[in-house]
Amino acid sequence: MSARIAPCILGAVLLPAACAVGYSEDDYSEDGVLYDELNPGADVNASGKADHDHVYDVPTDLPELVEPEVIISLDGLTAHLFDRHTGFSAVYPVGVGRLSATGDSITPTGHFATHADTSEYWWYIPRRAIPEYFGGFPFLRFDAQNSRGQYTYGAHGPITETLERDYVSDGCVRMRGEDIVELFYLVRNHGSTPITIQREVELDAFGDPVDIDTEPELWLPDEEIVYGESVGPR
Repeated sequence: MSARIAPCILGAVLLPAACAVGYSEDDYSEDGVLYDELNPGADVNASGKADHDHVYDVPTDLPELVEPEVIISLDGLTAHLFDRHTGFSAVYPVGVGRLSATGDSITPTGHFATHADTSEYWWYIPRRAIPEYFGGFPFLRFDAQNSRGQYTYGAHGPITETLERDYVSDGCVRMRGEDIVELFYLVRNHGSTPITIQREVELDAFGDPVDIDTEPELWLPDEEIVYGESVGPR
């Protein structure tokens, strides 16, 4: 996401991002989003990360998952949410971190998770509106750290008017508005949801590539998932 150029709003006053109240230019990381170092545990409303109730309705017809898991593929530009106990599976298109000089996405690879405490609003933000470019969609933070040890990475809305399924962000995973709403509320009550970010295209239990127009064969609950070589076993 374009953290260095996107504006933020204080009341009716439009401010450049680097001038956001309580932050300096150093708070804007090249490999993640703005880190709320001064107030990481702030209430979502008090910190200005809420409201925008008109952006979407909270879904009420989603299935109940038992143990959701997410695999994000940087080469495939996909986020696969699945639950091996219920058979639920959904593959979403994503935009990920821009390519570095080595040709690799700057989005970190590895085995991560959401926060263990689902009441922690800094990690589970239902409607993030500040900075303005988050558009009031949910922000689901991962426990992946940037180069300064800060938890800046997560999944959020498209930033641009429509999702660019490409290498476009400063490290986060961008999703279509309706997709991040669905993903957020499907895992919202499941603390420590496993999040794997791998370089390779995801392969399903039959060894077939996973993409948005496929129906992946899920691994059984007692089977060990074969992840890409960039991350190896969990």
